[in-house]
Amino acid sequence: MVPLRRCLILLTSFRVLLALDVDVDVDAGFYADPCKAAGFLGDIALDEEDLRLLRLEHVWPSDRTSNSTHAGNGSAAVQNTTGPDKPRLPRRTRAATARPERVWPDGVIPYVISGNFSGSQRAIFKQAMRHWERYTCVAFVERSVEESYIVFTYLPCGCCSYVGRRGGGPQAISIGKNCDKFGIVVHELGHVIGFWHEHTRPDRDGHVGIFRENIQPGQEYNFLKMEPGEVDSLGEAYDFDSIMHYARNTFSRGIFLDTILPRYEVNGVKPPIGQRTRLSKGDIAQARKLYKCPRCGETLQDTSGNFSSPGFPNGYAAYMECIWRISVTPGEKIILNFTSMDLYRSHLCWYDHVEIRDGYLRKSSLKGRFCGDKLPDPIVSSDSRLWIEFRSSSNWVGKGFSAVYEAICGGEVRRDSGQIQSPNYPDDYRPNKMCVWKVTVAQGFHVGLVFQSFEIERHDSCAYDYLEVRDGTSERSPLLGRFCGYDKPDDIKTSSNQLWIKFVSDGSVNKAGFAANFFKEMDECSRPERGHCEQRCVNTLGSFYCACDPGYELASDRRSCEAACGGFISKLNGSITSPGWPREYPPNKNCVWQLEAPPQYRITLLFDAFETEGNDVCKYDYVEVRSGLSADSKLHGKFCGGEKPEPITSQFNNMRIEFKSDNTVSKRGFKAQYFSGKHDSLHLVEKNILWPNKISEEKIVHFLPSSWLRSCGEQHRRNHYQPQLA
Repeated sequence: MVPLRRCLILLTSFRVLLALDVDVDVDAGFYADPCKAAGFLGDIALDEEDLRLLRLEHVWPSDRTSNSTHAGNGSAAVQNTTGPDKPRLPRRTRAATARPERVWPDGVIPYVISGNFSGSQRAIFKQAMRHWERYTCVAFVERSVEESYIVFTYLPCGCCSYVGRRGGGPQAISIGKNCDKFGIVVHELGHVIGFWHEHTRPDRDGHVGIFRENIQPGQEYNFLKMEPGEVDSLGEAYDFDSIMHYARNTFSRGIFLDTILPRYEVNGVKPPIGQRTRLSKGDIAQARKLYKCPRCGETLQDTSGNFSSPGFPNGYAAYMECIWRISVTPGEKIILNFTSMDLYRSHLCWYDHVEIRDGYLRKSSLKGRFCGDKLPDPIVSSDSRLWIEFRSSSNWVGKGFSAVYEAICGGEVRRDSGQIQSPNYPDDYRPNKMCVWKVTVAQGFHVGLVFQSFEIERHDSCAYDYLEVRDGTSERSPLLGRFCGYDKPDDIKTSSNQLWIKFVSDGSVNKAGFAANFFKEMDECSRPERGHCEQRCVNTLGSFYCACDPGYELASDRRSCEAACGGFISKLNGSITSPGWPREYPPNKNCVWQLEAPPQYRITLLFDAFETEGNDVCKYDYVEVRSGLSADSKLHGKFCGGEKPEPITSQFNNMRIEFKSDNTVSKRGFKAQYFSGKHDSLHLVEKNILWPNKISEEKIVHFLPSSWLRSCGEQHRRNHYQPQLA
């Protein structure tokens, strides 16, 4: 991974690598996949629009399949990329163009975490998101119906993401191998929020020196700087402490060789660069400017706290705007109590007022607008977030207001979907807690409960800390399970539309706790359309899948069925063909035939026709033949292209034939015959054999069964063989 660029989302014209022929195994068709980006700048992915708007005159190819470089403090960033030094490209002079569409509206970033991450990794992601929330006005929320959102996933390109909001659909943030560290995730989220790397600022040469002789060949472009006018640093000073800054040995030829160093001392020492611990003061200031955060107010994340209007109790100034965002653990609610209220009174509180909204942004439902000197009644949130906004527009001198809040766990939950987490998650739960949730979804549905992570103090009978789940609305409802330890419980489904959950912790050992999603569950396969499955519909918790009858398998649309390929075959003679023969085979097929003859027999395979997508190493579509039944048996050959393989005879009495196609080019495939015969009845076939489709004169020996030789032409038998029938 390479540290984030902290200079903001303004289109620039600098040199990039063009990503060509990226080899990605993950099917990422439903989101913007950074591994398939048109270009890269370190760990920043650029799409075709970026390349067009950057107005580059030239680009050069790069084979990018992994980017797991960690350009943080104390680690050499070594990347498997080689190539000659590239010449500096001319830039077109133009004014910087701000890209407001790349800033997330209202600072709200919806997210989804893919299922291939562990509970501890999910906790790290949430800690990193809460870190950004604590010091800025950005809010990360689980995606519901939003069109644009980020997807945490694990892709072959390692640690990479796009800068800012791409719009028009989901976009991936790849957290690859060794990237699942708090500081690195904070760094990658900085890209998502809208930052470039700090050292690319136009004024960087006055602050850092670049040692080009120590940079890995082909990585020099990562140390280019932007021209004046290409980037807006919003008046912030150069920040050595930024979490977006390269470390001293990033992309170094060796761990002890420096590639970038400060030019001067601060307080008598050269400042360290490349920290991956927390946001710096400069990071925070610049993010707050980018998202136009109010100067007054903050994000409150503790389980209890207090806040007040500026200057309380000595009065507030006119024309003030302050916003407080209270965010506690999902599954908790917030009780807000005003302890003092002295604001200018007006009709409908038109002038000075404090406004409470039930959610994470100004558009959330209004809980109340207050002014004057009457204390409002306690306010309880419906979920885990509250938005409090204070505005003043008069010169009236009053004390202002003060308030306290507390997070409470448990309670009635009447929603069709949501999250429930242990108090203080993703940090350790607190001692001596008891929380009871009563979940109700729409009538006619069941409740599904799926655990994302689980870590509760272990005990054989769960006597100390535990989670209890019941099928109903009370402690007397049927018990579905009592859980503790470190293994995630299986998915749970109730018999009605109600679910009862209790979490208990004692006064001693505290662990990370649990995170679970609940949702209304129905049997999709019981509906008339049966999930649009052609043959069989199988219901699962929260979803369903299609299946096929014996002898068939799912087609690429995952709904229809087609004749199955592969299987175990014990017949002595027969034929096999690629799926769909003689038409083109379908994409993404993997067929394995296992042929087994009696002991002392051998199997010979003869191809009548052969045509697959081909390249030098048979990387895409191929047929693989082995002696034996396992995938690591002796390999006879891996074949592709348009040339028929020569006859193949097994070493013993079994053979494995595998056909595989990718998701691009399709051809006619193949047709082959196989024959079995006893070892002592097989005949040595010399060169100059007359196969039905003549084989090369240089053919080396093969063993064929006499049963096949009997099918040869009469002239061939008379001139060459006198078979001994078994």
